[in-house]
Amino acid sequence: MKWPWKKRTLSFSDAAKFNWELDMNAELRKKLDELAKQYPNLSEKEYRRKLLSLFRENGLVIDSDQLDMLLLLRHKTDQMLLRQKAGNDEETM
Repeated sequence: MKWPWKKRTLSFSDAAKFNWELDMNAELRKKLDELAKQYPNLSEKEYRRKLLSLFRENGLVIDSDQLDMLLLLRHKTDQMLLRQKAGNDEETM
């Protein structure tokens, strides 16, 4: 039974789909760039609503809290990859 007050947890496939769409979906990236240009004229609430709507259009139905978690995971993954790359670059010198 699904409880209406229970939040859906993020799965690995949710995170993978999120990253895939951000990295590989050229149309989504173009729309995200257009939305970013509108940022100064939007409230944070309206910006996030439009951002979530763009992801929904591309098959990723998430809420605001899940978006925050996915962005944090992506940020931390990028940091780890950059550290790893820097370590590999030092080894080749």
